[in-house]
Amino acid sequence: MGATLLAAALGLSACGEPPAEETTDAEPETRIESALVTNVFEPAGAVESLAFLPVPDAPWTGLLAASMRQGGFDIYTIDGERIIQSAGPRLIDVGAVAGFDLRGERFPFLFGVDLEGALRSYALIRETREMAELPLGADAPSEGAAGVCVFDEGIGYVDLAVLGEDAEATILRIRDRGEDALSVETRATIALPFPARACTSANGELVIGGPTAGLARIDSGGEIVADAPGLAVSELVYAELLGRPVVIAPAPELGRLIVFDARTLEEIAALELEDGLNAPAVQRPGAVALTLESYGGMAFSSGVMAVYDAGDSRVKLVAREVVSRAVVAPE
Repeated sequence: MGATLLAAALGLSACGEPPAEETTDAEPETRIESALVTNVFEPAGAVESLAFLPVPDAPWTGLLAASMRQGGFDIYTIDGERIIQSAGPRLIDVGAVAGFDLRGERFPFLFGVDLEGALRSYALIRETREMAELPLGADAPSEGAAGVCVFDEGIGYVDLAVLGEDAEATILRIRDRGEDALSVETRATIALPFPARACTSANGELVIGGPTAGLARIDSGGEIVADAPGLAVSELVYAELLGRPVVIAPAPELGRLIVFDARTLEEIAALELEDGLNAPAVQRPGAVALTLESYGGMAFSSGVMAVYDAGDSRVKLVAREVVSRAVVAPE
């Protein structure tokens, strides 16, 4: 009887379903890289946004603009010396151009969106160390804007991508036509896959980010070229590092910057900014800006990245070359 039961059991085992093989669909591990902070300075208050204003003919005189959380702008040299303190509204997002044609001269310009959703424009007048707000034409939004970035530049104009509170972006061309207000012309309206709060231009296309929807790269017709859903994105910068186009977004809860391939939005690496010589590590990255233009000296001759660290309320600078070597292998 026992033998019969054993044979039956063996027979059932042989005829039954084989045990399922274990599958491993785990996410690939994030590659973590590190770069040393090169320099640090303490701004006068909490920083909302950062933007570089390079001077190609005199790199060491380039500036860094900080949109302050309490309102207005502070303008710094690359050594952290504040040369302009300008009162004004709090701007939730800022786009910058190093040279905008105005009345036959070229001025650094900053464009921002205030808390009411209005688009504003400011010329930096270096000789008198002041910021001058200039009125914008009727097509500029007076409410409903949620973000802004520079989309394109050309002779005599700058194109801005203005994010709406809903899922759309408007391309506005800003020019000086000698009138009381700067000319604002609507060039296109692009439907977005989600309401975006951050954007950056990427070779004629737009990379957008949102607080819950992640990242998406959108062409001029509103088609999704690539996406990375499920991320919380509040800041974006685009650059080419060692020939590879990348998008960098801060992840403050991780204390890192996440670097994505700008073409596919696949994650390349997470970057930790560590203690440098007399320059402490970044604890909680917030506002971030990156330029490939020279800011002079050995460290910043090929560009620089600036990060506002909400952990200790300081702005930390990292040489662009250091960032490139840390996260991107030449293709």
